[in-house]
Amino acid sequence: MMKKRIFFSLLLTFSTLAFVAAQDLDEILDTYFETIGQEKILEVKTMEASGKVVMMGAEGEFRTISKKPDKIRVEVQVMGNTIIQAYDGTNAWAINPMSGSADPIDMTGPEADGMIETSDMEGLLWNYEEKGHQLELEGSEEVDGSEAFVLKLTKQNGNIDYYYIDSENYVILKVKSKVIMNGSEIEVEALMSNYQEVDGYLGAFTTEQRYNGQTGLTIQLSEIKYDVEVDDAIFVKPAVSLQ
Repeated sequence: MMKKRIFFSLLLTFSTLAFVAAQDLDEILDTYFETIGQEKILEVKTMEASGKVVMMGAEGEFRTISKKPDKIRVEVQVMGNTIIQAYDGTNAWAINPMSGSADPIDMTGPEADGMIETSDMEGLLWNYEEKGHQLELEGSEEVDGSEAFVLKLTKQNGNIDYYYIDSENYVILKVKSKVIMNGSEIEVEALMSNYQEVDGYLGAFTTEQRYNGQTGLTIQLSEIKYDVEVDDAIFVKPAVSLQ
C-alpha cells in the first residue's frame, strides 16, 4: 500500500509540475503577444519593410513585401546587383546575379524552409499548435546581459528553433536554430534589437544574422508600412529568359 501511495504521489507531483510549466508558458506567450501588439498584425493584410543591409562587408538597400496568406518577396540591392527571393504560397524561388546567372531558380532545403516560415506574418509562435508545432519552456538563460526565457519550438517538419524572450521587457532577443547547408550542420542565430513601435506594433529594427558565431549579415530597418497595395504577380517565379 505504501508503494502505491508513493507512486501515486510521484505521478501527482510530475503532473502538477507539467501543469505549472504549461501555465507559465501560456503566461509568457500572452504577455509577449500583448507587448508586441500582435492584434495589429492579425488585422493587416499586407506589410512592406525597407532599410539597409550589410552583407560580406558591403552595404546595400533592401525591401521585403508580405501578403496574407503566406506570400513574401525580398529584394536586396548590393554591389550593383539585385538579389530576389520569394514565396508565392506554393513555390519558393530566387534570382541571384552574383551566382553567375540572372535566371530564376527554385529554392530547396533550409533556404526554402526559411522563406516559407518568414511568409507567416503572424509568426510561428502564434497558434503554434494549429500549425502542427510543439512548444516547451526550457528554462532561462542570459543573452547579452539580459535574462531570457528559453522556448523550444519543435516544428512540424522536425526542425527545432529556440526563442529567447526577455524576461523583463517580453521581446525576442534571439532565435537560434541548426540547419544543414552544403552537407554540414551549422548554427544560425538571429539577434534582435532596437525595438520600435509603428502604428501599434513593436518590432525589431535591427537584426544581426550569425552563422556558427560569425556575423553574416545585419539588417537595419528604416520604415514599415501596412496594408499597401500589392500585386500577387510579384510573388510568382518569372519565366526563364531565352538567349
